[in-house]
Amino acid sequence: MYLTETINMSSCQSSLSTCAPLEECWCSTVQFHETEYTWKIDDFNVQLQKGEIIKSPLFYAASNDNFKWYLALYPERKNRNKDTIGLFLFLSSTSTRKRAFAKYEVSILINDSRLQNNFTKDSAFYEFNNDSAKSANGDGRGWANFLNKDETSENEFLQNDSLTISFQLAFFEIDFESIRDIFRRCSSATAHFNHLSKNFVSSFENHDFTDFTISVQGKDYPVHKIILASASDYFAKMFKTGMKESAENRVEITDVDEAVMGEVLRFVYSGKCENTSTDNLAYDLIAAADKYDLDHLKKICEDSVCKSLSVDNALNILLLADRYNANKLKSKAIDFIIDKYPAIMNSTTWDEITLKHPKLVGEMFKLSCSRLFKNRSTSG
Repeated sequence: MYLTETINMSSCQSSLSTCAPLEECWCSTVQFHETEYTWKIDDFNVQLQKGEIIKSPLFYAASNDNFKWYLALYPERKNRNKDTIGLFLFLSSTSTRKRAFAKYEVSILINDSRLQNNFTKDSAFYEFNNDSAKSANGDGRGWANFLNKDETSENEFLQNDSLTISFQLAFFEIDFESIRDIFRRCSSATAHFNHLSKNFVSSFENHDFTDFTISVQGKDYPVHKIILASASDYFAKMFKTGMKESAENRVEITDVDEAVMGEVLRFVYSGKCENTSTDNLAYDLIAAADKYDLDHLKKICEDSVCKSLSVDNALNILLLADRYNANKLKSKAIDFIIDKYPAIMNSTTWDEITLKHPKLVGEMFKLSCSRLFKNRSTSG
């Protein structure tokens, strides 16, 4: 058995995502399979005290039973001098097929609802390979520090000393020759795209060959029309429709802060946004991304804000998501509010939503009723 700890998996991106030029080869060789698995571990603390590996039963996708998977908890895994519980996904050695690429998401469930923040983790695509006889148990990847042992003593995690884990898995297989060719060509394409990105950023920072100026709060940003138009339909329309700004090669921005516009332009040139840890900046970037038709920037900021949901800010985040059509963030916020409803309903923001945004209240009520009937049908 061999284990590989996954580091910063939520920020990883599969190199396969850059393979658009290889569409014909890709589509002819790859078939995706998906499955969901719920693992309820009874007498959890009793098993934890034994210090032994806790394994789930085998599971597989209905569309492909050649790949057998299982989960394993490692009570004795340690990280930074704190006792932690590791969680790993394994491709079982009993699988008929031995080579797969898998992407997965895992959450802790309480009353059929996922716990937020640190207790929902996901991965990029990783290879599981049992071709060689390295392991009698299978090939595993996951997190060595999935949970701190101290956290499992909290009632929020356990119900009658049972821990319930929700697991979603997507995987695919391709033959060896195809995969070698795809990765060889993908690596070349990725290197080329990275090189172009560095050149674009350099041109932005050094003002090389600029032909347009964006002015925000007294600060001028010399930019390139072709790059802005390629990234944003908003700017493409500005430059193509003969607007005054296009003729003057200058636009004055009055409804976006200078710091926010700087991040927007850096994203346009680099395709990256690394300063979303500050809530207010992430909120403003969602608004700017919506205005300038930068869907990928909006998704990056939505993911960042999702991680910061709390009793104090959930309602304001819901209003933000609804205003700027951030659908993923809106769904996450509604789920969180329903789960934490008793603590949220007494706030003044809740009163404002019920008066000014009845449609949102209706959406939350509909989803809450759906959950209630689902729970009743399951228990009955």
